[in-house]
Amino acid sequence: MPIEWAIILVVAVSDAILLAETSFRLEASAELRILAGSIVLAMVLVICRRWRSFPRITPRLAHLTRTVLALVLFTNAASVLSYILTGILPLPRWDGALATADRALGLNWLDMCQWFVRHPAIEAFAHTVYRSLGPEMLILFFALELLGHHNQARAFLLWFIVSVIAALGIGILIPAAGPVVYYHLPVPSTTVYISQMADLRDGTLRTINPFDSEGLVVFPSFHTVLAVLCAYAAWPLRILKYPLLALNLLIILSSPFEGGHYFIDIIAGIVLAALTISLPGYVLSGIWRLKKIIRQADAPVFASK
Repeated sequence: MPIEWAIILVVAVSDAILLAETSFRLEASAELRILAGSIVLAMVLVICRRWRSFPRITPRLAHLTRTVLALVLFTNAASVLSYILTGILPLPRWDGALATADRALGLNWLDMCQWFVRHPAIEAFAHTVYRSLGPEMLILFFALELLGHHNQARAFLLWFIVSVIAALGIGILIPAAGPVVYYHLPVPSTTVYISQMADLRDGTLRTINPFDSEGLVVFPSFHTVLAVLCAYAAWPLRILKYPLLALNLLIILSSPFEGGHYFIDIIAGIVLAALTISLPGYVLSGIWRLKKIIRQADAPVFASK
């Protein structure tokens, strides 16, 4: 079984166990819609694998469908896991330590916030840029798969999966509400995660709707993680790599204000992305070498006559 599908299975089984042992419940209609979409993608995948009239394009469509299916299933499972763990493990918040880290770096979040407020046109532009990350990731998967860069698309998917799990684990152990709450500022309507996190921690939110889910991790900034991953994954695309590099740099710059992140969250996101890109390569190469050693050990040895 490919490693990405093994991880998806583990996360889904963890969800099932936690749902059975806690008071959390899934919104049935939302899960049924996800199930229906997954069935459609699975059917398309089967058709693409059996339909060989266009040998150049159908394998690429099959790879694309498989990637999107894995992305849908993992995103849903990881979202459910994030909400349950946030609700059952309401550990003390680290906002004070994160704000102190910002000050130690000579960075002032409130000054940055006031600058954006004084420049509404720039704030509107930053908001648009920040919200473009999700569509960018999907477009990047389509471009990589349809242009024949399947190995890069698969690596990108694995980076995404590993980084989500790592960010979720760190965010559960080092929870934070973000600078908007820490500095007692009016909560913008766009930061729905603040109210959802509070409701999860005090036990009032126990029904999970994946279509209403928000990113609950403040430290590290997952927008920053994903922006770095997108920029790196786009490098084989000669036409897109430089525009996407510029876009992702803007996304990272907009994340402290638009995402409600401390500056240290951004730094941690860049570090996590770098580790995510490098570590799976070492793990996979180690697995490949181990398999090679096992094959060599199992090979029959013929004595010379």
